[in-house]
Amino acid sequence: MVKVIETEHLSKKFKHVTAVSDLNLSVEEGDTFGFLGPNGAGKTTTIRMLTGFLQPTTGSIHIMGHDIFKESKKAKEHIGLVPDMFGLYDVLTADEHLRYYGTLYGMTTTEQKTSIDNVLSLVGLEPHRNRRIKEYSHGMRQRLVIAQALLNNPKLLFLDEPTIGLDPKGAYEVRKIIKDLANEGMSIFMSSHLLFEVQEICKTVGIINYGILLKLDTIKNLTKELQLQKGNFVNIEMTPVTEKFVTLLQNFKGVEKVFPYQNLIKVQLENIEIVPAIITKLVNEGGNINSVTEIKPDLEQIFLSLT
Repeated sequence: MVKVIETEHLSKKFKHVTAVSDLNLSVEEGDTFGFLGPNGAGKTTTIRMLTGFLQPTTGSIHIMGHDIFKESKKAKEHIGLVPDMFGLYDVLTADEHLRYYGTLYGMTTTEQKTSIDNVLSLVGLEPHRNRRIKEYSHGMRQRLVIAQALLNNPKLLFLDEPTIGLDPKGAYEVRKIIKDLANEGMSIFMSSHLLFEVQEICKTVGIINYGILLKLDTIKNLTKELQLQKGNFVNIEMTPVTEKFVTLLQNFKGVEKVFPYQNLIKVQLENIEIVPAIITKLVNEGGNINSVTEIKPDLEQIFLSLT
């Protein structure tokens, strides 16, 4: 598998502050990678180094096998960037803005037209291509920045807080664009404070704090790991919840704790595989069960347990 990003002992110091420390990061081609951490953890500094805008103090960065600084042109050909803060030429139309960037990329007029048509259609701005950018809503501007990042048909797209400041509809539209790109096989590297957003889009996450990478794994593996640490839980919804059923569960082999609440019983188990036997026992004893739901750790719990 090709590595779209590979860093070795990457560090960045600003005077007496170490923003990123000894970062060893590897992202496979086609992966959707979420980069998480509290404010000031080093996320944006890392992205600026990975995209060649900030020289590291020590270490190396390879994008698609090319050193981002020694082979800058080759490496950057594969990169698209949606930064956390961006500027647009408000007096231009979207079409004019993208043609300007197409010229900077060295694209021919024909290449520009084909690519601009494609990216504007992809982000849903085709009907508005001849409107001045100053007339655009915040959500439309954000989609235009994504179109700009995709203009050179990159293999790797960096997104730093891509839905920040958007209303729910705008955020949903941007997330859909990102998911569509991921489904088409584009490699995604995304930093976001919205953990549900990362969980919805990404397969793999790296969690950083105080410039140090704490964990790098798939969300699936991290969920299993936390589940082993915290235990297995199910919610059993039944009517009614009586002392008889609570006692039955407390005495059931493999049940560790029972938490009754109105028409719901939360049960901590040694092993999730005993759930069918528990349900059978409850039903045989006259229990009226409405639903049984396994409680799995989410990305927020994983993040908080590590940071």
